[in-house]
Amino acid sequence: MHTSFFQSLRARLAALGRRTLVHLRHHSLDQMETCLEGCLPAHVLSAEDEGPNSRERIFTLRLTFQCFVWQTLKPQSACREVVRQVQALFRLRSKGPVKEGTSAYCQARSRLPTERLEKALDEIARHADRQVGEGGRLRGRPVKVVDGSSVLLADTPENQQRYPQSSHQRPGCGFPSMKMLALFSLSSGAILSVMTDSFRSHDLRLFRQIWDRLKGGDIIVGDRLFGEYATLADLPAQEVDVLARRNARRRVDFRKGKRLGHHDGLFVWGKSKTCAPHLTIEQWAKTEWHGVRFFAVFSGMAW
Repeated sequence: MHTSFFQSLRARLAALGRRTLVHLRHHSLDQMETCLEGCLPAHVLSAEDEGPNSRERIFTLRLTFQCFVWQTLKPQSACREVVRQVQALFRLRSKGPVKEGTSAYCQARSRLPTERLEKALDEIARHADRQVGEGGRLRGRPVKVVDGSSVLLADTPENQQRYPQSSHQRPGCGFPSMKMLALFSLSSGAILSVMTDSFRSHDLRLFRQIWDRLKGGDIIVGDRLFGEYATLADLPAQEVDVLARRNARRRVDFRKGKRLGHHDGLFVWGKSKTCAPHLTIEQWAKTEWHGVRFFAVFSGMAW
C-alpha cells in the first residue's frame, strides 16, 4: 500500500481497517455484543443440543466468543478484566452475581469449537463486504489479497513437535515457529480464510489448499512469490485472474512479445521442464502445457 502503484488507491483500500479497529478497542463488552449482533446470525453460536457447549452456563458459547473477541482486541488485558466486564454486563441486565475467579472463563474459552469459529469468521467477512458495497472492486470484480507470515509460539513439547523451530537455532534456544497464509478481501480488509503449517511449508502449497474459497470472477493480488507459472496457468481455469509482481529471476524483454504501450506489453511464458518445488510430479504434469499469457507493466508488474 505504500508503493507508488497503490498510492492513489490507498484511501479506498480496506475501508473497514485501522480506523474501525481503533474504534472497537474502546468498546465495553456490552457494546461489543451489540456490534456483533448484526453480523453473526444466532444459529452460528447457539448452544448444542447435547455434548460440549450444551449445558446452561454463565459463559455460554456466544458470550465466550464475545469475551474472546473483546480480549483479543485488547492484547494486554488479563482474563480478570474479562470477568469484570461480564460482572458489569450481568449487573446491568439484573442477571445475578458472577464469581471473581477466572477459571470458568478460561475453561469455556478452551472449549470453543474450531468449526464454529470458522463459521463465525465466514459470516463476519460476508457482513464486512456487504457494508463496503462496491468499493475496492476492480471493474465490478472482487479483489482478494493473499500473503504469508509467521509467528512464534509458546515453547511447549507439543508445539515443538508440530511447529519445530529453525534448524539454525540450537535446541532449547528458540521458539516453535508457525507459518500462516491468509486470504482477505481488499474491499473490507476482512480475513476470508487462513491456513497454518510448519514454517518449512511452502506458501504456494498452503495457497493451493484455499483455492476452493475462490470464485469465478475473482482477482487475486499477491507479491512476487505468487507470480509463478503454475499459479498463473491453473487459476484462470477457475476464471480467476492473478495480479502479482514479476519474479526477479524472470527477465522481461520488451523487444519480444506484443507491445501495447510504453513499458506495457503482452508476453507468453512457456512451461519449464523442472517441477515446481511446491508441487508433486503428478500435480506438475496436470498443469497446462500451453504457454501462459501475461502482461508486463512498468517492467515490474505481471498479471
